[in-house]
Amino acid sequence: MRFRTRLICAYSILVSALIIILGFFFARYSLGNLKRSAYQEMYILAENMSHQLDEIIRPMAFITEFLLSDSKTLSAITTLARAERTAQTAPYITQAKRDLQAALTTYCTDVNFHRVNFFSAEGDILSSNVRIHTIRDGAADTSLIPEIPRADAALGKPVILSPRPDPWTYVRAEPVFSIVRLIMGNTVPCYIEVQKTYRILDAVYNLRSDAIRVVVTDKNGGIFYSQLDRNGGRSPPGFRDSPGRAGKDITASYYSSYTGMYTFVIQNGAVIEKTFAYSAGMTLVSAVLVFLVSFAFIYILSVRITSPIRRLIENMERVTLDNMDLGVSFEPAHDEFERLRQSYNHFLKRLNRAIQQEKEMSLLHLQAEFDTLQAQVNPHFIYNVLNVISHRGVINGDETICEICEKLASMLRYSAGISRRTAAVREELEHLRHYLYLLKTRYQNKLEYAIDAGNSVMDQMIPKAVLQQLAENSVAHGFRNTLGIMTISVRGWTSGGCWYIEVRDNGQGFTDGEKAVLERKMEEIRKRIFEENLSLDMGGMGLINMYARFLILFGEGAVFRIANDGGAVVTIGASCTK
Repeated sequence: MRFRTRLICAYSILVSALIIILGFFFARYSLGNLKRSAYQEMYILAENMSHQLDEIIRPMAFITEFLLSDSKTLSAITTLARAERTAQTAPYITQAKRDLQAALTTYCTDVNFHRVNFFSAEGDILSSNVRIHTIRDGAADTSLIPEIPRADAALGKPVILSPRPDPWTYVRAEPVFSIVRLIMGNTVPCYIEVQKTYRILDAVYNLRSDAIRVVVTDKNGGIFYSQLDRNGGRSPPGFRDSPGRAGKDITASYYSSYTGMYTFVIQNGAVIEKTFAYSAGMTLVSAVLVFLVSFAFIYILSVRITSPIRRLIENMERVTLDNMDLGVSFEPAHDEFERLRQSYNHFLKRLNRAIQQEKEMSLLHLQAEFDTLQAQVNPHFIYNVLNVISHRGVINGDETICEICEKLASMLRYSAGISRRTAAVREELEHLRHYLYLLKTRYQNKLEYAIDAGNSVMDQMIPKAVLQQLAENSVAHGFRNTLGIMTISVRGWTSGGCWYIEVRDNGQGFTDGEKAVLERKMEEIRKRIFEENLSLDMGGMGLINMYARFLILFGEGAVFRIANDGGAVVTIGASCTK
C-alpha cells in the first residue's frame, strides 16, 4: 500500500473513530438531558397536582371537624350511638336524627360537596343532599365500604377513600371519592363521610394527553386515581408494586405529607425517543458533513506532504555508481524533508568513500596473498633441512635428534598454515605439547609442565598459536630473575555455558607498573574496536595483540584476564559454541 494511501486511510480511520466516539457521547448526553428535562417537568407537574389534591381534601376534613365541634350535633350523634332502640327511646332517636339532618343540611351544600353523610353500624344513614336518592334509613351496611377497618384504626383521624360508586344510593351511582372519620367515644361505631364527585379528580389529573399519564396511590400502594387502565391498557398492580420508571417511560413522583398520597406523573418514552431521533438525525448529518470536509482536507494535505517524497524517490532512482557524488536536489516545502535530502546526500558520500576504501582494501589483500605465497618458500627449505638432520640422527642412532626434528617440523607446519586463523583447542594443546617438549630438551630438569583439559573444551575454537604465545611469555619474561625450577601448568574447563583456559607459572609475575600499562592498553584497544569499529593487524606475539584478536573474534563475550597468584596467571575464554 502506498504511503499516501496509508496516510489517508489512517487519518480517515482516526477522524471516523473520533466522530463515532464523540457522536456516541453526545447522543448519550443529549438523551440524558432530554430525560432530565422531562423528569423536572414531570416532577413540577406532580407537585402541582399533589397541592391541588391537598386543597380539595382540606375543606372536606374541615367540615368533619366543624360538625363535631357543634354541641347540638355531637349530642344528637351521642343519642343515636348510645340509646337503645325501644319504643320508649324512639321519640328521642327521631329528634336526634332531625337535629343531625338539620345540621348536615345547614352547614353543607351540594355546591361545595356532593354530599355529607352520617352512618353507623346500627344501619343509620343521613345525607345532606336530599336530591339524591338515598337508601332507606336503617338499611346502611358499613361492609359496603372496605376502608372502614382503616377508619377504625385511625382513631378519629380522617381517612381518604378511593373513588368508587356511591354505596348509599339505589339508583345509578355516580363515582365519588370521600374522606370518612370515626366518631370517638361511642359504643356503636358512627362515622361522618364527606363526598365529592370523581369529575373533580379528572379536572385535576386528566391532561387530555396520551403522552402523559397520572397515578395517585396511598402509602400502602392502594390506587386512588389511575389513568393506566384507561390509557394504554396497563395494569395498576405492577405499577403499585414498583412505582417509578417502567420500561422507557419517564416517571416523577411527589409525596404529600398532608394527605399521605403519592402522585406519579408518567411520560411516554416514545415522545422522548421521537425528540431524540430528530436530534440524532441532525447530529448524523452534521457528522457526515464533518467527515467529508475532513476527508477532503486530509487528501489535499497528503498530496502536499508526499509530493517532496515522490520527487526524492524519482531522483534516487536516477542515482548510479557513476553519478553517486552528484546527490539529489529539490525544493521541499518542509524542514523535515530538507533534512531527509541532506541525510541521503551524506549517505551517498559515505557510501562512495566506503566503496573506494573497499577497492583499496581489495588491492592490499591481493598484495598480502602474493607476499604470503613468496614467504612459503622458506618453510619448505627448512623442512628439507630438518629431514636431512633427522636422517643423520637415524644413521648415528640418536633418537632424540629424530624426535626434536619431528616436533619442530610439526610446529612449523601448524604455524605456517595460512588457510585458517583459528584452530580447535585440541589442536592448540597438541601444538603446545610439541613446543614444551622442545623447551624441555633445552632446559632439561629446570622446566616442569602439566596440561589438564577436559573433553568439554577440546572442540572450542580459539585464535591460532595463542597457548604457545602464553607459554613462551612465561619462559621469556617470568623466569628472568630466578634460578629455581620453572613450572608451567595449563588447565581447561567449562562453567556456566562458557569455556576457560588458564596458563599459570611460578615466576616473578607482573609488576604493578607492567600490569597497569597492560590494562590501560587493553582498554584503549577495546574502545578502538567497539567504538570506532577498526580492525587490527593479526600478526605479532604480544599480550595486547592477543587480546585484540580475542575481541575481534568473540566480541563482548571474550574473556581475557591477567593476574598474579604465586606467579603470572592468564585466563582466556568465551561462550561455548557447541
